[in-house]
Amino acid sequence: MDSDQTLSELFQLLWQMYKTVQLSLQQVERCCPRGQFFMLERLGVTIDRHGRDGTIPVSTLAAQLRVLPAAVSRSLRQLEDAGLAERVPDPADHRRALVRLTPAGLALRRQVEDGLREYMRRVVCRMGEAEFARMLASCRAWDEAMRAELPVQDGAVPAPCPCGQTQQSQKEETASC
Repeated sequence: MDSDQTLSELFQLLWQMYKTVQLSLQQVERCCPRGQFFMLERLGVTIDRHGRDGTIPVSTLAAQLRVLPAAVSRSLRQLEDAGLAERVPDPADHRRALVRLTPAGLALRRQVEDGLREYMRRVVCRMGEAEFARMLASCRAWDEAMRAELPVQDGAVPAPCPCGQTQQSQKEETASC
């Protein structure tokens, strides 16, 4: 198969999957607007992984999300206005604010996660667990390869392809690498 054709098919598939994910996430919007859900979910995951006593500093949240603090602050304001999160002063350093999910935020996060978990359970059942496991492994390997090809933040050039092809030969012959 022609590499240009393969690349075109890949982009079409990625676009279709993106649209399918968007449609599946409309289920979330029934009880939680999409923007709120993503921030609610990211806040909950970041607190679970990096927080202490159910809270996390806003600066740590911004760093973990790789988002500017001002953008995190705007998103948090939406969650606060909806009663899903709250900022509290850090008892150890009153210059810092800590953020935590409210009981309503925790309940909504759990409700939405349960709905998405049930949806994904049906998708995996339809696909088959073995096929799903293979697909996950392939996606992880693909993500790793794609990340390896990104320029390093300090401007360094990515490591050469392990198959030994140069960029020119990769352009000419992308069938196997």
